[in-house]
Amino acid sequence: MTTAVDHLNSVQWDTWYREGRAVDRLVTASEADRFLQRITPSAGSSVLDVGCGIGRFSRQLVDWGYDVLGLDFSSAAIQTARRQGTEGRLRYGVHDVDADAIPPQLQPASLDLIVCRNVLPFIDHQRFMVDARRWLRPGGQLYVLVRVWSERGAEPDGRQWQRGFTEEQVQALQNGWAEQERCWLGRHTALFLSGERSRTL
Repeated sequence: MTTAVDHLNSVQWDTWYREGRAVDRLVTASEADRFLQRITPSAGSSVLDVGCGIGRFSRQLVDWGYDVLGLDFSSAAIQTARRQGTEGRLRYGVHDVDADAIPPQLQPASLDLIVCRNVLPFIDHQRFMVDARRWLRPGGQLYVLVRVWSERGAEPDGRQWQRGFTEEQVQALQNGWAEQERCWLGRHTALFLSGERSRTL
């Protein structure tokens, strides 16, 4: 994905995916349990998996009964995801959420759930959070998973495909959302956000 601060182009990401260095975070039993405690799948619910990578979580979402669109910046990642199968309720597409025009299927109030696992540090996350609120239907939810660093700085051991946010940045993500829940998954934190907080003069 891209960020206004430090652009990593699609060629670099394609190389990392082909080399097997950039991989999706495993869907652990702990993450699945916390997800299902807070989000109840219903047949036909529409989900956007942003930065879906090779589609590991996208396929899990389909198993839980969702209709899923997985988008990622890397064509190599999407090619790998498609080889795992796209039948029925699962579709993939190559898309740069910072640079490309909004896909026609992402209309205002068109989604029940948006999933964003380990992606926000690589994109213009402030813009994305505004878009996410617009795309969600009333009652829809945004699920964010992000690694938390103790301080700002470079990626560990120079691994540019691994990034995170500071605690201050994580707290800022919750601004503007009416309902907020948070839990820890090791070094990662999970946010469950819904509803736009009403503004008062």
